[in-house]
Amino acid sequence: MEGENNLKNEKDNEIWRKWSKEELDYQYSPSQWSKQGTPTEVIAHHVQWTAEESKKVRDSLECELNISYGMSESQKLDIFGANTLPPGSPIFVFIHGGYWQSMSKDDYSYVAASMTKAGAVTIVMEYTRAPKANMETIVSDVKLGTSYVLNFAKRRESSGVYLCGHSAGGHLVAMLLAVDWLTECMVSPSLIKGAIIMSGIFDLRPLVPTYINDPLKMTEESALKNSPIAVMENSVKLSTKRRIVLAVAEEDPKEFHRQTGEILQILVQAGIQADSVVIPGVDHFGIVEKLGLEDFQVTQMAVEMMNLNIGNIAKQMETTAM
Repeated sequence: MEGENNLKNEKDNEIWRKWSKEELDYQYSPSQWSKQGTPTEVIAHHVQWTAEESKKVRDSLECELNISYGMSESQKLDIFGANTLPPGSPIFVFIHGGYWQSMSKDDYSYVAASMTKAGAVTIVMEYTRAPKANMETIVSDVKLGTSYVLNFAKRRESSGVYLCGHSAGGHLVAMLLAVDWLTECMVSPSLIKGAIIMSGIFDLRPLVPTYINDPLKMTEESALKNSPIAVMENSVKLSTKRRIVLAVAEEDPKEFHRQTGEILQILVQAGIQADSVVIPGVDHFGIVEKLGLEDFQVTQMAVEMMNLNIGNIAKQMETTAM
């Protein structure tokens, strides 16, 4: 509540409140900022590329698909490498973006290519999207999914769980860092060792007047309640031993850069081991597309965070497969 009250008292200092709906739409439309093509071209490429690459990975990697973590149709996740990697392997959890209303886990299987090769069991999580779900339900879904993952990790005696999210998925990962998992699912919060948040959104309130909110129907009150910036006190308390990386694309909107900077400042001032990196030459979509590449900067940061080495594990997996 203290975080929410502080934010309410800072209304006069928030530049986005001075902007028109049209300006807010622009500031929070990543496709408008890309130098890789027109907005239509950029989105079309991302949708096609992710679908094609993800199918290739599902066809070539050992995986268990559409595992239910709840009762609803969308409460499902895919697990890659659990039967070929050692039980103690780290677990890399990816939560996709799409402004909580588009894309799906099936579009992001390709992330598992680099991560399983490095030696991490990879889990790609789905959640109920708007307009079927509001923000409270979406956050509740990923909490339930993460409870499943943490119990799965505990059974495997995993060395640790590492969360990664892009865009709206980055927002959801940031919300998960504030959860006391001991209360939620009887697993110590210390099992989550780190997080990588790519092009994340940490304050949802500027989205309320925009087209993005049409299917979500957030009020400013519900937007604040479900904003990571309002629960940073809990995130800090639970993340004292976690490593957190905030990555943003060079061609991301300025608001994504601003919000990332604000969160980094809070984490660093609180003594959390947090870093921020701007990825040159990529847009909002390219930063996540390249996560499937071994030599990509963010991939390397994830591998290092998990104390893995891509080359050594690749040889081990080949031996296991034989």
